Formats: sequence, structure tokens, C-alpha cells
Amino acid sequence: MPGTPLDDRAVREFITQGYTLVQADQPAEFHRDVSEKLDATLDAEGNPGNNILPRVPELSAIFDSPSVRGALHSLLGPGYSMHPHRYCHLNRPGSPGQNWHKDDYVYDSNARHHRFRWLMAFYYPQDVDPEMGPTGIVPARQHHNCISDPDPAKASELEQNPCGPAGTVALVNFDVWHRATANTSNRKRHMLKFQFLRMQEPIEANWLCTDEDWRQVAEDAHP
Repeated sequence: MPGTPLDDRAVREFITQGYTLVQADQPAEFHRDVSEKLDATLDAEGNPGNNILPRVPELSAIFDSPSVRGALHSLLGPGYSMHPHRYCHLNRPGSPGQNWHKDDYVYDSNARHHRFRWLMAFYYPQDVDPEMGPTGIVPARQHHNCISDPDPAKASELEQNPCGPAGTVALVNFDVWHRATANTSNRKRHMLKFQFLRMQEPIEANWLCTDEDWRQVAEDAHP
């Protein structure tokens, strides 16, 4: 099995909550270098969109690191593929944040399906705390086509704002409701969004499966 696989707890968390967090294996200096190169690229030429990877090729090392590669293999199986769409989301100080939304699939297709085949990876190249405008997630609503209100001030659903040190990667079901939250700090927040696809139907568990029986997750609203 390539990389470091997820365990049963992490896979249950992903299934029920719609996401799980892993930590890339690179040292702090690596993430600091990536963050500086992102600043230089965006300042010099604007946001390159899908070309952020060739402009900052060091990003590929994140998804080749054993912890992230193993987690992707655990969730998407052998032969998973990185989609060519990716984006650097810059949340500047003073940003008011976004409304809740789901991303469209490629070519703006709205191909929601209860079978999980796509995920997004949100990589933070710098330490992120709640004041810096982390990406907010509505847990356990990835299979819901609507929520109470897209305006976060009016929505009744629980919001979780995953934070962490530089190198934190949130692996997120593609259909999760998410948004950029308000950046009330004086620091910029980069988040690199990449997409990955399952390329073959699952035939066995690809994670570190030690218990084949389903165990209730404490946070699961639908046990």
C-alpha cells in the first residue's frame, strides 16, 4: 500500500462528516518557501488559476508525501488521478467571507451522486487560526442539495472551520458545503485547492482496515 494509509477512525470520519485532516510530511521551511513563492507569483502576475502548479512546482511534493498520498489512496483506491483544475485561494485581511456553496464539477456540470468518487484537497502553506479566515465546512451535509440558508448569518447548520499548522491538508468530499470565512486578522491566508478522482470501482478496503463492523461516530447526526 503506497504511503501511510488512513485508519478506520479517519475513514469513518470522512464518510459521516464529509472530510478528514492529514498533515503533510514536509518541514516548516518547505511550507514557508511555498508561501513566499505564492506571494511572489500572485504579486507579479495575478492569480494563474490552473497554472499555479507549473508556476510553483513544489506543490506536487505535498501530494507525493507519504501521509497525503496514503490518505488519497485510502479514499480513492489505486490509480487515482489528479484533475487539471486547481486554484490558489487568497483570503486577505478584512475579507468578509463567502456564502455557503458547493463547487460545480468540470464544465459546470452538476453531477451530484451519493457514491463518492471525487474529493478536494485544501492545503494550507502557513499556520491558520480561526481569525485568518479558514475554509468553513458544514459537516455531515455532503448529500444534501440544500441547507437552511446560504447566508452563514442565517443558516442553522453547524459550521466547522478546520485550522492547523502549515502543511495541514483537508481531504473533503467534493459535494461538501463550504465557504471562505471572514479574515479578521492582519495576515494573508493562502489555501491551495486541488481535485482528485477515483479511476476504478472499489473491490476492497484500501485503508488500514482492522474492524469490518461499522462503529458509530460520536459526531454523526445519522447513526
